[in-house]
Amino acid sequence: MAFSLPRLLRLALVAATLAAAPAAAQTGSGVATPSAPATSAQPAPSDQSAPIPPPPSSVSGQPDAPGLIDKARGQLDQVLAALRRETLDDSALQDLNGQLDPAATTVQQAIDILSPRLSASKARLDQLGVPPTDKSAPESPNVTADRADQQKIFDSTDDLLRRARLLALQIDQTSTAIVSRRRAIFLKALFERSRSIVSPDLWRRVAAEIGGDLRALAYVGGDFFASAPDKLAGWRAPLFFALFALIALVNVPIYRVVRRILSREPRTEEPDRFAKALGACWIAIVASIAPIVTALLLFALADSFDLLGPRLAPLKRSIMEAVVRIALTAGLARGLLAPTRPHWRLVAIQSVTAERLSRLAIALAVVVSAAKIVDSLNEIIGASLPLTAATQGIGAFIFAAVVAAAIFGLGEESDDEEECLGPRVARAPRWAAPLRVVVWLALLAIAGAALTGFIPFASFIVDQMVWIAGVVAALLILVPLVTEGIERSFQPSTRLGRTLVTSLGLRRDGVTQFGILLSGVTQLVLLAIGAIAVVAPWGVQSDDLLGALRNSFFGFKIGEVTISPLSIVVALVGFGLVIAATRGVQKWLDDRLMPATDLDAGLRNSIRTSVGYLGFILGASLALSWVGLGLDKIAIVAGALSVGIGFGLQSIFNNFVSGIIVLWERAVRVGDLVVIGDEQGFVRKINVRATEIETLDRAAMIVPNSNLITGVVKNWVRNDRVGRIKISATVNVGADPERVREIMSGAAKEHEQVAKIPAPITLFTAMEPGGLKFELVCFVEDVVTSGRVKSDLHYAIFAAFKEAGVSIGAPAGVSQVAVQGPAIDALAQALSRVK
Repeated sequence: MAFSLPRLLRLALVAATLAAAPAAAQTGSGVATPSAPATSAQPAPSDQSAPIPPPPSSVSGQPDAPGLIDKARGQLDQVLAALRRETLDDSALQDLNGQLDPAATTVQQAIDILSPRLSASKARLDQLGVPPTDKSAPESPNVTADRADQQKIFDSTDDLLRRARLLALQIDQTSTAIVSRRRAIFLKALFERSRSIVSPDLWRRVAAEIGGDLRALAYVGGDFFASAPDKLAGWRAPLFFALFALIALVNVPIYRVVRRILSREPRTEEPDRFAKALGACWIAIVASIAPIVTALLLFALADSFDLLGPRLAPLKRSIMEAVVRIALTAGLARGLLAPTRPHWRLVAIQSVTAERLSRLAIALAVVVSAAKIVDSLNEIIGASLPLTAATQGIGAFIFAAVVAAAIFGLGEESDDEEECLGPRVARAPRWAAPLRVVVWLALLAIAGAALTGFIPFASFIVDQMVWIAGVVAALLILVPLVTEGIERSFQPSTRLGRTLVTSLGLRRDGVTQFGILLSGVTQLVLLAIGAIAVVAPWGVQSDDLLGALRNSFFGFKIGEVTISPLSIVVALVGFGLVIAATRGVQKWLDDRLMPATDLDAGLRNSIRTSVGYLGFILGASLALSWVGLGLDKIAIVAGALSVGIGFGLQSIFNNFVSGIIVLWERAVRVGDLVVIGDEQGFVRKINVRATEIETLDRAAMIVPNSNLITGVVKNWVRNDRVGRIKISATVNVGADPERVREIMSGAAKEHEQVAKIPAPITLFTAMEPGGLKFELVCFVEDVVTSGRVKSDLHYAIFAAFKEAGVSIGAPAGVSQVAVQGPAIDALAQALSRVK
């Protein structure tokens, strides 16, 4: 049925009138009259206060704040009632913690509604002012009534806001309590002690109950094989096997392509770091994607015919995880270590070591996967506790034994065993030895936990070692791939670089610097993601693991601060990690960012040193806070030490502040040629307390920083590195001054290191009976070369004087006082005319 436009307008007008009628009835005098339009309401008399508008939430259609608070209170009460049960497991506690999120969102919504309403009411009260006193002039009754109404609104809104904030605090405290209970459950399971794997009693109990466990396993297997024919009855069996054969046939060419890609010989030239990372990523993807996709297809086929059923779901999950684990491990090991391709290896290790580590990674993935599959079978059949503990302990012990056998003697291969197609691969990096120590300690912890009965703890260490190794391997590929890719993209010669230069007006070197800076930030983000991924399997219990270990040591109190030996160790480790990270940032600044800038060596050193100071302060603050010394307590200690600083430590503190001033004022920079007192040398390092200067005699002179601030320092290269050379010469009075000037200035002009502008000049400085005095003044571009240039000029001028017959000084055998001759008479007459 079609409607015309005027008819639709009339229907809309009627609907609007019907919708507005109830509202007009409610705002009227109590009797709804059809003839009274909604806009004919009379204004309130002037001697009465204006009606209070309804809350903004009800006007705009938002939910009312009291209703939101009541709703959040009801959700919190439900969670608190459930928490009274002591038999809740970790999954139930996790569900309860998830139920608190809607309550927290609801109460935060109420706070967001009430906070601006309270601020608006407070502003209106401030505008109305305080009530008048008896001595002041009376105010209007309307103002008094408005103040009373606004005060009621303010009080009610403030009460609701206080209730909402209290409820938010209770929700947060409840969430903290749930997290604490989950941590307690985790720690109880993690440090639960059973019998050692070498305990005879454990194996006696396993032998006593193995029969029942085997019967349960046979029952599960028999049930699977008995139900399979029914599920594949009729046309379902041919379809199942046809799809299975199709998957197998499709995998044949896929695996041939993968094998061809992996066996392809790479280019012979040496690839750069980006090409290595890209190749490693490609190899990892190609080597792992095929088995993972095959396993997914097979399990999807089994699920479509309901062959496994819900009972075998743990086995299905563990097998799928095993395939993914082994495939990714093989791909990462082959891509990162490149056992057969030394040129494409991202890690600087020998080929023998790479081959050994690659096999070790795959073997460990197989061992862990087999242990997980056995655990899933134990879960399915409901195996006895002795059998579960025995299988987990044996799996952890085999893991430790395989790793120990593989890394024993690792890195001690002879150089003759190294085979590479180009330059020799570098020896193991510096972090290899500390890493080997950490791995040995972890293996000892696994073996010790398995032998002493802490089997869950041993399994936990095994899982963490595998997971951390996978995360580190992925980062070793992704970090150079992403960072080098960004730096390659932000080059002036690339399309992106040309676009930035032409569109945004950036300088060419500015594009490069931005790319380096962006790659550094991206590297920090990737490392942060990796750190989060490392602790992700620990869940909320990870923080309390160190807390539980800390509680195993006795603590002692200093005032209100409780200090335990483990907290000190952890604080030192954290401080060391921050310092190591700071050194890494400084190295990145020195090697990557600052070489791409136009900053001089002094400013680079100032930036590097400042970053070191910031890292030290940050590490010290974190370490002290971990021990229990917060900033407030440190401030108290600093106040107590101020007296000592004013007396005994005044000189050290003065030198420290002077060092900071020297770094940022940059009157003296690293590499400057300075003169302090009678010593002259180059500034080599500006430390916290003193500055190290290498003199021209190759001696190290340590100057307190305060001397650089309060003393007189001559800096040859403060503004530029141009230096002046002055060479004085006294020749016989019979010499021709023009010839002398020609010789001296010509020698300077012919020297390649003498500056052309300003040009060398020879000054006639004195005429004395003992000879004529001349002085050559010239400049060099680098003041450091002034000594060598001056020596070269002396040689050249002396040789030129000798060749021209100009003698230096007075004639031999003639006293300077009794010198006679025409030249002397002419000189005397010239002097008399000057006078």
